[in-house]
Amino acid sequence: MKGPEDHIDKILTSWLTNTATPEELQILEDWASQDEGNLELMETLRKVWNEKNPEPILVNVEDRIGEIWQKGKAEKPMRASAGISWMKYAAVILLLVSSSFAVFYWSQTRETPTVEQPTSLPSYVLRENKAGQKTKIFLPDGSIAYLNSSSQIQFLEGFVGKERRVLLEGEAFFEVAEDKTKPFVVESRTVETLALGTAFNVNAFGDSKVVRVSLLEGEVKVNQIGNADESVILNPGRQLEVVPETRSFLEMPFNAEEVLGWKDGKMVFNNASLKEVVQRLERWYGVQIQVKGNVPKNWKVTTEYQSQTLKDILTDLQYSKKFAYEIDESKITISF
Repeated sequence: MKGPEDHIDKILTSWLTNTATPEELQILEDWASQDEGNLELMETLRKVWNEKNPEPILVNVEDRIGEIWQKGKAEKPMRASAGISWMKYAAVILLLVSSSFAVFYWSQTRETPTVEQPTSLPSYVLRENKAGQKTKIFLPDGSIAYLNSSSQIQFLEGFVGKERRVLLEGEAFFEVAEDKTKPFVVESRTVETLALGTAFNVNAFGDSKVVRVSLLEGEVKVNQIGNADESVILNPGRQLEVVPETRSFLEMPFNAEEVLGWKDGKMVFNNASLKEVVQRLERWYGVQIQVKGNVPKNWKVTTEYQSQTLKDILTDLQYSKKFAYEIDESKITISF
């Protein structure tokens, strides 16, 4: 009869996708404590998982095993037994998560593990803001993250490992504590932003076609995940727009008050369309806005609001842009 350890590939998959049960996490912790190579394997799998192609790819099994094996050897040389395990588990897990119709299993030759001193299982910390919320978060290394509405970050507890990696969905401004021996990396959709000691903003909301990295102080390197050779170095006052679908870069100057005003409670619009205004108001105040009627083609607005209610803002826009609005608790209707 098979024991839980015979299904470690499936448990590792659940761990990577944050769907593991408490019982599975306990099995994984016991497995990690048996051998230092197991813990190294988990860290490597997590890194490769974060670099995987955002779109599922159906591949030939043998070709995919070879690709993963070569990547594993490039990441970190391992002893023979650990290398075999890495190839087996990496192949199983990446195929499990990349294929929508097939699950593959490999058999393994078991060896008696060398018992090491128990090691704690790495865990991730999640910080999330709902619509209408903004928070200031102190990270384990002394860095500060200002998290915008409808946004979240994840990071490894204590920033254990060789880097300080933060996974971002939405928007955040980072003030990074300097540590030249341990790079600070923000991963947002398909984009990586690398900094040593600096202050920068990343806007990566899922409903936007672009990811924007805006540098206030210091220096950052920006590249697509898994393609560090093609990167852009930003200087203060410069912004990089990355289009994930086309993997294209566009560098430009930016207005600091417009980009960073949200951190200080300012909502700044510069020649903004109605769609942009609606998105910002929904995130800022935690409401749903429906637009009815024919919106004028040249509808643009340039203005700034601070410490004002949603009703005050709608009344101001109504006066200048000629529309009617109705508020029903958290649902707003704008009519032209």
